[in-house]
Amino acid sequence: MEQKLAGKVAVITGGGRGLGRGYALRLANLGANIAIIDRNLKGFEVYDFEKKLMTAPTVVDECKAIGVKAMGLEVDLTDRPATEKAIADIAKKMGRIDIAVCNAGGGTVKFADEMKSGEAGPGRKGEKGSGDVTTTGTPSDCPQEMLTRVLDINLMTCMYTCMAVAPFMKKQKSGKIVTVASTGGLVARGSYHPYGTAKAAIIYYTRALAQELGPFNINVNCIAPGIIRTGRLGDRSQLADQIALRREGTIEDCAKVVEFLVTDMSDYVTGKTITIDGGACDQR
Repeated sequence: MEQKLAGKVAVITGGGRGLGRGYALRLANLGANIAIIDRNLKGFEVYDFEKKLMTAPTVVDECKAIGVKAMGLEVDLTDRPATEKAIADIAKKMGRIDIAVCNAGGGTVKFADEMKSGEAGPGRKGEKGSGDVTTTGTPSDCPQEMLTRVLDINLMTCMYTCMAVAPFMKKQKSGKIVTVASTGGLVARGSYHPYGTAKAAIIYYTRALAQELGPFNINVNCIAPGIIRTGRLGDRSQLADQIALRREGTIEDCAKVVEFLVTDMSDYVTGKTITIDGGACDQR
């Protein structure tokens, strides 16, 4: 793979598993040095699908095996001061920050690795054991604990990360930021709130941030994945008839779009949201 990102430093939040792992490996293969921030760098261990994909003890080790510098930090990104400290530590150790992929999040009230002994979450097709406890709130009826947790782990982690990396990028007058929304933030339904609300807010925030940072030669764009196969939600291939391309998406499908957004191929693209859903979402 052409080393388009040789010498660059990329921060991937939520990079310890799933889609974040895919982004980290893709950018490492392009030559970028990688810094992963996750609440649990071994979060993949509770998802059979993702555990089988691993080729080393952590994603950090997988990136090092590719031949780039890599580091990992376990940080609660809903804590703004902790986020700012983590980004500052990365900039100090790595020398700069060129790319930020704000991937941390999920429509989750409690992650599978947070379950206590004897606690059970919902089952998932193609996965053993219990899964994450996902949001069930509606726009008119959402428990406060659910509302706070889902908004925090999606919207606030994204904003805090962007606010923390912006000063470093502004100083060097260059940078690429990729935020992660979802088709859930594009198509309004009466269910899966407040996840959809958080993702819709990320799309707005991306547009606003792009306008502010554009004069500093910083591109800010958003991806909105649809039905993508990871361990967290399990096998959803039964939904293929709702998708124009008649298959659920893969981690690589999303990683390829991230590659476009963090390389020179997208130098004149900013403030945009790219849907990665196989044609399931009608955006006319």
